[in-house]
This record gives sequence, C-alpha cells and structure tokens, in this order.
Amino acid sequence: MCLAVLAALGAAFALHHAHTPQPPLYVLINETEQHDFDLAFRMSLKLAENKSGIENALVLLRSLPPGKTIEATAADLLTRLRIGSRRNGRGILYLYAVKENLLKIEVSYALEGDIPDAFCHRLEEAAKTYMLSEVPQDFISELIITTNLRGMGSKSGAGGPLQPRWLNAEFLSGGAGALARGLRPTLEDYQGAIRRLPDAAWGDFVPSADAAESVRRYLASLAAGIGDPRLPLLTEGSRIFRAVVPRNEEQQLRINDYFASAGPYRLLFAGDLGLAVPGPGKSNLPIVLRRGSDSLWYVDEAKAWTYFHRFEDDVNFVVKYADNPFLAALRTEHVPNMNWAVYGDHVATPALPAYPFALDAAVQAGEAKIRASPSVAANYAKLADLYLFEMNWLTRALDLYEKAAALAPEELAYRWRLVDLYLNTSRADKMLAELKYLTLHLPRDQQTQDWYRAYAKAYDFGPEQAMPITGGPN
Repeated sequence: MCLAVLAALGAAFALHHAHTPQPPLYVLINETEQHDFDLAFRMSLKLAENKSGIENALVLLRSLPPGKTIEATAADLLTRLRIGSRRNGRGILYLYAVKENLLKIEVSYALEGDIPDAFCHRLEEAAKTYMLSEVPQDFISELIITTNLRGMGSKSGAGGPLQPRWLNAEFLSGGAGALARGLRPTLEDYQGAIRRLPDAAWGDFVPSADAAESVRRYLASLAAGIGDPRLPLLTEGSRIFRAVVPRNEEQQLRINDYFASAGPYRLLFAGDLGLAVPGPGKSNLPIVLRRGSDSLWYVDEAKAWTYFHRFEDDVNFVVKYADNPFLAALRTEHVPNMNWAVYGDHVATPALPAYPFALDAAVQAGEAKIRASPSVAANYAKLADLYLFEMNWLTRALDLYEKAAALAPEELAYRWRLVDLYLNTSRADKMLAELKYLTLHLPRDQQTQDWYRAYAKAYDFGPEQAMPITGGPN
C-alpha cells in the first residue's frame, strides 16, 4: 500500500527471490467519489508488480454498466486494457462495483494454473463483508498481496480462505450494523458484537503470571491461525483492535512463521510492560506484554502497532517515539534501527494507565469532557490517544485529531500525530500535505525536510510539490 503500511502483509513477498526490477506497469481506475486512498493504491500496485513481475489493475466503479454482469464487465476490461500483455501474458484485474458490493478477480490465461477460480471465488465472497467495513483499503492491499503470491507460485503464503471463520455480515447486526450497512460502529457496538459470538474453548490461551509463558501461549494461538477477538490473553483494547481490523487464519500463520524463523527471541522489561524481541533480518514487529493488577501478563497487540513500525523497504522494525520505554534496552541489545525514532521527540506517547481498567467508562469520560468544553483541542487529543494507543482504532483517532488540529493548528504535535494516522490509514496525499506543512514550520529540522522529499518522490508526487522548500517560520 505504501512504504510503511504493509508491514506484516507485504512482508510475505520477502520469502521469494525478487527478479531484476523493470519499470512498473499497473492500472488504477477509480470512478467512485472516494479518492483518499488513490496514492496508496498506486503504491500497493507498484510494489506488488515490482516483486511478482505481474501486471496489476484495480478498477473501482460506482456501479456496473446497465445490463452487464460483473463477470462480463471484468472480461471486457481485461481485454480492452490489455492487462498482462506487457508482462508476458501475466496480469490480474481486480474489479469492484460499489452499488452492487461485488468484487471480481480476472486473471490472464498465463496465470490460470496458479490462481484458480476456486481461490478467486473465496476472495470475492470475502469482499462482500470486508468492503463494507471501516478498513476496505486494508482488504484491497491484502487482496493484491495474496493474489500476487499465488501468481508467484506460493500456495503456503496464500492458500486459505481470506475471511475469518468468526466474521460474517451479521457480526454487528445487533448494533450499528457497520459490516452489513456501511455505518460506523461505536465501542459499545464492537463490545456487544464480541459478546454475541458463540462460546469457544480458550483454556490454552489464558494469560499467565510468567511473561515467557504468556508469549508461548500467544505464539501457539498464532500457529493455530486464531484471529478471534475473544482470545483471553489479549488486553481489552486489543480485542477491539481485532474486531475493527479482522484477521484471518493465513495472516496469523504468516506472522507466526516469520517470528519463528527469526530464531530465539529476547524478553525485555520496562515497569509493567514486557517486550518479546524477534531476531533481526525477518519481517516482524515485537510482541508487547502488559502486566495487570492481577499479576498476569497480557498481550497488547495495539501497542505493537502504535509503539513500533516496520517500513516496507526494511524487514527490521523501528521505534516510533523517542520516549519509548524500551528504546534504551533495545540499544543496549544492539537491535538494528535503534539509532533513531521515527517521530523523535516531536510528539510523545501518552501515560500508561494501570491495567485492567474500564475502557468504555474511559471513553465516556473523554466524550463528556468534549461536550463540556468543545473548544478545547486537548480534550479531543486525549480521547484520540485512548483510541489509538489502547485499541489502535485508527479511524476513530483520526477523526478526533483532525478536530484537535483544526482548533489548535499551531500545535505541531497534533500535526505529527496526523502524519502517523494518515500514513497508517493509507491517506498518502493528506500525509504528504501534513509533512509539507511541518517542513514550512520546521525549516531547520533536516530529518523532516528529508522525510518529506523522500515520500514525495516515492509517491511520484509532482515536481511542483516535491521542489525544495524555503522560508516559513523558525
């Protein structure tokens, strides 16, 4: 999707030997009214083609042409756009019609052996749920990665059904019905939906008083392909994270394979937090542990994504913030990439509340403060950080930080948080706009200046946007 967003998904390509790069060939046609993700889609298509040597085309339509089926429309587009003809007959078309909520994957003749109809049908059925969720762009990225892996002959990395077994269009039927009707759910909706899931036996995956044992049980759940949000050893916020961004069996198996292939992990501690650090050279994020007041160690998946990052052009993770509680220990352990933090000290992490606590009550308290003082930007930012760092609920945090930045545009910390949120929600154009704003306000900050130019170049931003920037306040 972009240099940063793909993380564990894009890492699957690292299992294969890359061919000699050629100029990327891809097609993006978006006739819908939603263009926030276009730059990210272009990057996703480009990266996939660079790795697989397959020409990819993504076509998004408001609705199907009158009187035509999606199958006929896809076949016509594959021929008319000559998808694959410039890559020795190897091409994949992804066609999605918004009104009908239908996806069709059409592959060229040369790929029919590697990408069979049955495999495409599973993905097409999964789209009926995922494309109405809060994160349809994540589904499209996983879709592109998965089909390209199959096109490269890898069945182990892309062989199973894409949709998790526990997830269906009725998941939120008792609440806001986001997956069924395209509406955005609340925390209460997700909590209720999780409670309504059928009972399951989770005795092997409860938190332990021994941090190493909690890690072992968590890895065992990944090895079993479990992405269910009810996993007892997860923090409450991480269960919401799994509901907002559903995980399927193949994704969990891939993460487990990468972690296991990195060799023995190191376990570090900082107060009530623990960190299972994988060996270098593999596509992994570390596992964050959180000790509760019950003396049990829980896995905080949300913190793994908010404290750390993995750029697409480097398999080793990086630290996001200079105040990361593990940064000194990671440097002592000579872990790669620890000589810098992505956002440095431009913006900090929020204070860590004792766990467990009533997540819904904390959200309600934050909302009450906003209602009482709607013009105070800090109230929006504080609630946004609760959504971000406890749940990694990116869309909810983004809405609140946009309001905070609108109320206090001179507060650059809010702008840095927006850079991170836009980057990780695939809004590349807005991320670049925020970076450009920061370069104007931080003209002597060389890292910020270099970062903007690097991203502008990576996203093929036009020369007028990528030109050297001068002036602005000190």
